[in-house]
Amino acid sequence: MNRKNLKQQHLVELAATLLILVFANILSGYVFTRIDLTAERRFSLSTSTRELASGLKDEVFFKIYLAGDLPPGFRRLQNSTREILDEFRVYAGDNIQYEFINPSDQSNDAERAALYKQLAGKGLTPTNLEERDNESTSQKIIFPGAIVSTGSKEVALQLLKSRMGSSPDEMLNNSIENLEYEI
Repeated sequence: MNRKNLKQQHLVELAATLLILVFANILSGYVFTRIDLTAERRFSLSTSTRELASGLKDEVFFKIYLAGDLPPGFRRLQNSTREILDEFRVYAGDNIQYEFINPSDQSNDAERAALYKQLAGKGLTPTNLEERDNESTSQKIIFPGAIVSTGSKEVALQLLKSRMGSSPDEMLNNSIENLEYEI
């Protein structure tokens, strides 16, 4: 084979490969699939949860009060919550809606205090975080939970499960692992 034919053959192969990749990318936008390669199926919804989500008749709305400038552990909890709710949406369709809200993002202290009181009254437990810089220490209140509503019913859902004697990292890890059950 001469050099010109070989070069032309490589260009055709490259164009075919690019065309296949573009087609696969477009197709993946319409078809959802998720592969869980862990032995204990940690990243897959259980069969009963999938059936429950598929059978939802009414819209379930989650107001998750876990947004803003969060430490890394709470960002993991936030991301895990978003991922599991997205997976619920695959089976429930538009019957699962959610919104992440930063309760500290109020325009003034009075509004912030009123929202904190309202959330505590609904059953969400605040967590006081202590942030340390090189020179100072500051306190921050977060509400790692959600208000779940459907129709006229509202239920408080505490995302961070505290356990006596557990370290903060253990509590966050246990909370992330039990998200499917809690939701």
